Amino acid sequence: MLSPVPKRPCSRLSLRARGGLNRPAPAPAPAPTASAPETRTGACGADSRSGRLPCRLSRRHRRAARAPAPGEGAAPDPDPAPGEGAAPDPDPAPGEGAAPDPDPDPAPGEGAARDPDPAPAPGEGAGPGKGRPPVPYYLSNFLLVMEAVLGSEDKELFNEDDNYWLGTFQKLSATGQKLYVRLFQRKLNWLKVTKLNYPDIGLDLTPTIEELSLAGLLLTESDLCNVSEALNLLSAPELKLMARSFHLRSQGRRAEILESLLHLAKQQSIFSCSQKPSSPGLTILNRVKKMVGNCVKVAAPARAVFSRLLLLFNLTDCTDEEEAACAGQNQLSTVLMVNMNHVTFPSYTVLREKKIFQHRDDLLRYNEAVHSLADVITAMTSGFWSDALQICKTAKEKWSQLENNSDIRFHQQLPVYLRRFTAGWVYTRIKTYGVEILQRLHMYEEAVEELQNLLEQSIYCPSSRGYWWNRLSLNLHQHLKQTDQAIHCLRKGLDDVWVHMGHRLALYQRAVRIRDSPSCKKWCHLLQNLPVVRVQDVPHVTIKGRLCPGMGNALFLMENISEGPSLGQGEPCSTVICSVEEVSLAYYRQQGIHGEGTTFLTLFGLLFWDIIFQSGIPDVFRNPYQACPLDLYTDGFYQQRRECIESRVNFLKNASKETLCTFIADVWNGHRDINATLVNWEIFSSLQQTQSLVSCLGGPFLSGICRILAKDLRNGGAGLPDLVVWNSHSCQYKLAEVKGPSDQLSHKQMVWLDQLQQLEADVEVCHVTAVGARSHQLS
Repeated sequence: MLSPVPKRPCSRLSLRARGGLNRPAPAPAPAPTASAPETRTGACGADSRSGRLPCRLSRRHRRAARAPAPGEGAAPDPDPAPGEGAAPDPDPAPGEGAAPDPDPDPAPGEGAARDPDPAPAPGEGAGPGKGRPPVPYYLSNFLLVMEAVLGSEDKELFNEDDNYWLGTFQKLSATGQKLYVRLFQRKLNWLKVTKLNYPDIGLDLTPTIEELSLAGLLLTESDLCNVSEALNLLSAPELKLMARSFHLRSQGRRAEILESLLHLAKQQSIFSCSQKPSSPGLTILNRVKKMVGNCVKVAAPARAVFSRLLLLFNLTDCTDEEEAACAGQNQLSTVLMVNMNHVTFPSYTVLREKKIFQHRDDLLRYNEAVHSLADVITAMTSGFWSDALQICKTAKEKWSQLENNSDIRFHQQLPVYLRRFTAGWVYTRIKTYGVEILQRLHMYEEAVEELQNLLEQSIYCPSSRGYWWNRLSLNLHQHLKQTDQAIHCLRKGLDDVWVHMGHRLALYQRAVRIRDSPSCKKWCHLLQNLPVVRVQDVPHVTIKGRLCPGMGNALFLMENISEGPSLGQGEPCSTVICSVEEVSLAYYRQQGIHGEGTTFLTLFGLLFWDIIFQSGIPDVFRNPYQACPLDLYTDGFYQQRRECIESRVNFLKNASKETLCTFIADVWNGHRDINATLVNWEIFSSLQQTQSLVSCLGGPFLSGICRILAKDLRNGGAGLPDLVVWNSHSCQYKLAEVKGPSDQLSHKQMVWLDQLQQLEADVEVCHVTAVGARSHQLS
């Protein structure tokens, strides 16, 4: 038996060259009210004449946003406790810190190191350059983001009120800027001052907190008026003590105690500061304040401005729902990882031509929609379906007021890969989640109405139309028993050009089931002359696996015959718990990988690396921190690179094994460990294993599967076989889709198996049936 390929530890990467460096460093970012220079280049700055953005971080940016000084090792804990191996104090007195940096290029916020009369950095005051304390990495990264956005055309998306907050931050003292960035990076909650531990800023934070409060950037305990927020500040012992003081039950879960206190507080209107002195809510609020002492919270108006600033800096990172409401924290993390040499992005040319946001209101609408999407997903994940439905209804009302706006009509002119950064796209995703919520609540009539509304437009989320048609036909047929309308829906879905092969097959098979059903004979005439969608079946094999007791059908037991010094000497081997795929790998007894689609996506990414990161295509690379072009998962990827893709496909088709191995080696050695979306550098144990698999697969097969992926990577990335096994000596391989007990093939898997068989691949479905294993003991 061959065990799965072991994972290799992730290595730390060096910062690769990202374009020409032979240019002067950019000037420091102007204040928000100042006019921007005519021409700008750098990590994220734009050349106003050409629109091109060099992808390489300038030396100044690397120095300004680098990791802590030598001797600190890897990224230190941002909040180290005193005496726990914290890095040296980043704010040494003059003469006590590191030697001044000989690099004449100043970091953001610093004056020139050798200027005999340097101008003070924001809030730092004047003083000799070599005596100024170094800027910590988190503030340097924050200043870098500000400089990049305010030095580009995106500065037009900030009005006078926004510029006031940006200017206020720049006027803060050095410690004020440090503390604000630290608090900004935390969740938007009230925080006890006694819990704030930032020795690199100062042991006593009271003066700095007063500075931020006077500037309007920070709220203090005098602004705390919400009883619910105040109670959340209490620890579990404090909460129980508070409950006992009001003669409430103090035992049980935290949520139960909170609910009882809030119920007492709601006996009178207490959620505002204008309460009567006798209000129990006011009494609770005052006792909480006395118990927790000083507390702070980042003020929402300024925080919203900086969140939009970070969103614009690296727009692509905020489109995933799990990052939607992070206030741009992942952008700062990305910059930090790059400057610590933990992540390296591919080399490409940033080229911006189209504006995504016409003006500030357009950006605000998108930002609001993204946060609504995050709220919906959070509620669904927590199982609060009624709350999620209410959020969807509110979002739907907002969108109904916007969809006829002239700015929204402008979005129709954007390519699909930029249209997903518009409010309409995000609200369409919210409505799609709303369908799932309605179905979960068994509100099928409302779900059908929502699906029909979604299908009336084809501007937003067109790749989801196959899913919409499938859900609509299922709800009409199975839940509402409206078979005639379901058939009409199936016909329209099969004629929709946006419906791809997997969903098309699902629609056709549903139509066939209706046609063959004895209870639906009176509607057979409606199903005549349907577009035929068929796939050929592939060979099936069945093997047996011993189930792990008490684990259902998920895990199996298997003798570990691949390790141990006494192997083959008659002594019993250990028994291990494994997955159904590992049972199948043991059955084939060949070199193999359980990678599902990752295996082929990695090969595609390696074989088409230069085409994926090709320069000269507008707006697919809009910042230096992208792991793929924006159009990768759209039809535009193939359309905009058709000639190059077809040329590479023909090259692969006619390439010998030696040529393929050399080609893979060049890409592997030239780009190893660079962060690319399609490439998982850990899926193969070595370059030699990759070359071995490529040699077995051969050029004709690789060219065929790469063409399929290039044309429709969004839908083609799912449904690929679980296992790839091969024999390097005989150059034979097999692709196997593994199915455990009571598991069935999905429509996308059926389509892929048929396409792989047409490419003359040796492909089969491996069914694992379960047998009992009560008598087996685990080692």
